[in-house]
Amino acid sequence: MNARAEFTASVVLLPNGRYLGYREYGDPRGVPVFGFHGTPGSRLQVAPTSSAPLPANVRLIAPDRPGYGFSTFYRDRRLTDWPRDVAALADHLRLDRFAVFGVSGGGPHALVCAHALAPRLIGVACVSGVGPLSDPRATEGMMRLNRIITGLSRHARWVVRALMRLQFRMIERNAERGLEIMINQLPEYDREVLKDAEFRAHLLDDLRLNSPTAPLAAAQDFEIFSRDWGFAFEEIAIPVHFWQGSVDRNVPAPHVDLMASRTPNATVHRYPGEGHFLVARRLGEIIAAITA
Repeated sequence: MNARAEFTASVVLLPNGRYLGYREYGDPRGVPVFGFHGTPGSRLQVAPTSSAPLPANVRLIAPDRPGYGFSTFYRDRRLTDWPRDVAALADHLRLDRFAVFGVSGGGPHALVCAHALAPRLIGVACVSGVGPLSDPRATEGMMRLNRIITGLSRHARWVVRALMRLQFRMIERNAERGLEIMINQLPEYDREVLKDAEFRAHLLDDLRLNSPTAPLAAAQDFEIFSRDWGFAFEEIAIPVHFWQGSVDRNVPAPHVDLMASRTPNATVHRYPGEGHFLVARRLGEIIAAITA
């Protein structure tokens, strides 16, 4: 498959005048599942691969969050705005009920849907998901760069925006080099996952071809995760699956504890020796769990 050909999307006009980009994978008549990408990212980040194919009869819908991919940046965005975007896209696609999962920075976006869209959901998963960054325990075991950005997002948000612009400029010059710098900070499990040519190609296209507003969107994500999320975990009325690798240094294990311990009907799937990119090998299992 030509990875560059994957940089396509459909676009829907939302009620408030913004555009929302998305891409579909799998069976057009299958069980609908929305997959939310990480921070930074786009719809390419949750694309299935030969190593992690979709289960049969699944229709995967991967939207770009505001400011990423083909979606319009939204300066005043809050986490609680996301369910309205998802509901509008589902309505556009004429879907009454569907499952959702979010990876890394997409995790909080899956959880806010669990809170706001419960009657429409058939299953929810938070995969290697970011927890509330306002909690001091959130940085325990976290890689140095993420610790720095987390601390700055609490107290000096303008610095985070400047850092993100600088980081994206470096990536635009040499995406391969930028990915290698990131890989060097990761545990062995994640380095092995990133040897998968197809998964690596999706990430590189994601880095090379994202929106000009992606640096702002990434900084905004950190800001959103660092303040009040606008809902209580205790108010989530439907079952939620949490998936976590024990050696994850991007979003370490304390994050799942911060969320699952407060979420009624939480099921935690822990994987010793696995890291942040466990979705690259367990996508089918995750989707099977939330569509069963």
